[in-house]
Amino acid sequence: MKTKNLFSHSSVYGMLGIALVGLIAVAGCVVEPDGRAYVAPVVVEPAPVVVESDLVYYPDYEIYFDPVAHVYWHSERGVWISGPAPIGVSVDVLLGSASVHTGFRGSPELHHADVIRRYPHGWRPEGRR
Repeated sequence: MKTKNLFSHSSVYGMLGIALVGLIAVAGCVVEPDGRAYVAPVVVEPAPVVVESDLVYYPDYEIYFDPVAHVYWHSERGVWISGPAPIGVSVDVLLGSASVHTGFRGSPELHHADVIRRYPHGWRPEGRR
């Protein structure tokens, strides 16, 4: 019985060439119709910048400011209220008063008892009257 080779050398090389071109194309290379191949530029999207900042507390007014969200917090009859502007005092007056970074983010209700104990009304940073 005579066996017949289904694949000639030229057809095997042709299939390997097609497979190689396919592999190159998948790997980020581009093959032009005229046979030229080049590596397509890799587009790298930068990761979003996450800014973590703690709340700023103003002891004389018991107001907190979130500099990332641009939100002011104050307590009104035991309920914490947030908004785009401080209540009962202008931003200019607030910015001219003593302030301290709290070291936490989020609603101040969880930390307020500790904050007012550490920074009571009339508190000033060392060296400032």
